[in-house]
Amino acid sequence: MLALLETQPQISSSSTMTPYSNSNGTIPIPVPPHSLSSDQHLNPGQKNNQSISTSGFESSNTLTEPVWDTVKRDLSRIFSNLKLVVFPNPFREDPGKALRDWDLWGPFFFVVFLGLTLSWSATIRKSEVFAVAFAVLAAGAIILTLNVLLLGGHINFFQSISLLGYCLFPLDMGALICMFKIHFTLNVIVASVTSAWSSWAAYPFTSSAVNARRKALALYPVLLMYISVGFLIIAIG
Repeated sequence: MLALLETQPQISSSSTMTPYSNSNGTIPIPVPPHSLSSDQHLNPGQKNNQSISTSGFESSNTLTEPVWDTVKRDLSRIFSNLKLVVFPNPFREDPGKALRDWDLWGPFFFVVFLGLTLSWSATIRKSEVFAVAFAVLAAGAIILTLNVLLLGGHINFFQSISLLGYCLFPLDMGALICMFKIHFTLNVIVASVTSAWSSWAAYPFTSSAVNARRKALALYPVLLMYISVGFLIIAIG
């Protein structure tokens, strides 16, 4: 009996004893002197990865950023996409960048500007003329989307609106010039040049969405839409 008592492990007096109650009585159970937190179990590499992922998530979250930062970012995107229209270049390194960075603020402004300019130039039915600009853009976006998809390309409806809306900028300038009604011949020349300019500006974006052998088929409805807008400018002017 004494030998059994000598072989039993003895609990150090420095360990904290916590009473545990059961049906037989109270039995002291030792509690570890220290409990490591979850951060103490991580090695330095894991801690660095955790902080990087957290900071990366916070930097990509734009819901809590100031309004002025959001406005500046949108204006910068509009200016960047507008430069691709003002200076069209089908041989640029990344012609499909504007399709990936699409937005609706720029197209909305350009189509409203076109509608207002045409309605101011019209002598009758100004509200109907204003609505025609939105109808032409919506119909053109639907036709362009379906045409590109049927040709095996990849584009969505909002990308089509962004593409067609930004490329309306030359026609906006043409409608503004024709609003002064200087001469009919000058109106024809301005509308023809701006229609060709808009079509040429849309060429890199449209061609990047389809196969190289089907670029002409994809651009054909876009060309018809801008020519129709040009005729509308001449007729109202």
